[in-house]
Amino acid sequence: MNKHHEVDEAEDDVVVIEQRDKRTYLYVAIAGVLGLALGGLVGSSVTAKDWESTYQQLETKYQSLEDDKKQLAAQVDMKLASVDKQLDAKLQDAVAEQKQQYEQQIEDLKKKLQEQQQKNSELSKNIEQQSEKLQSAEKQNSRLSQQTDMQATMFESAKDLFKKEEQTKSELKALQKEKQELGPKIKALKAECDAYLDGASWDAKSDSCDKQDEANSRMSQVEQMIQVHQMDLKQIQALSEELGL
Repeated sequence: MNKHHEVDEAEDDVVVIEQRDKRTYLYVAIAGVLGLALGGLVGSSVTAKDWESTYQQLETKYQSLEDDKKQLAAQVDMKLASVDKQLDAKLQDAVAEQKQQYEQQIEDLKKKLQEQQQKNSELSKNIEQQSEKLQSAEKQNSRLSQQTDMQATMFESAKDLFKKEEQTKSELKALQKEKQELGPKIKALKAECDAYLDGASWDAKSDSCDKQDEANSRMSQVEQMIQVHQMDLKQIQALSEELGL
């Protein structure tokens, strides 16, 4: 029993020691945590002071940058305004110059257009004159062609007239000659016929009266033909005068 009691006491000592060790560890842990917390507080305090100083410096720099930015922006605005004015002036000058060039080009084009219109007007007049001359020439050619045809016709007619005139004159001349020859012959036949009818001459032939009648009939025909030929010659003369021959 003593042994058992000793064993029990030994076990109690072990449990107590273990409990003490556990508490020691806990205390150590708590002390460590507290140390860390205190160290953090101390460090945080130091860090906070550094950060505040740094923040102040950054704030100052930021404000300085803001001021610089505003000045720079103002300068940029001034430069932009100046540049805008210069650009506006240059643009106005360029526009004015371009407008002047366009106006000059328009004036030149107007002059060229007027000159071209004048040339076209003169050309139209020339064309009209040439057209009138052409029409006049065509009329003259037509008249000449008609005159040529008329002259050709007149020439043929003149040839026919001359031929007809010569033929008529020749026939008229022959008829007049025959008339001259018939006159004495009719007288002789009349004398023979009268002697035969009277029985005054034995030399008178019985057919003398018939021959006398034939000669008188021929004389009448010749005289009529002479009149016809004379009328033909008058007509030929009138036609010749109309044709200007």
